[in-house]
Amino acid sequence: MTTRTRKFFGMILLVSWVVFYAAVGMTIGAAVVANAGALAQILFFLITGLIWIVPAGLIIRWMEKQAG
Repeated sequence: MTTRTRKFFGMILLVSWVVFYAAVGMTIGAAVVANAGALAQILFFLITGLIWIVPAGLIIRWMEKQAG
């Protein structure tokens, strides 16, 4: 797979991941965390706001891998 093709598929995967992750996070936040205390809400949104970076970094690393 060429680098250009890998970047194209990686971009599609990255955008799809962010949309899916945001939808799941919002659903959990609205259903569960909305009734929790302020500290629980802050921790939930802080943690979920940072966790998406790990898979995104792996996707980007895969996109930048040299072909061959």
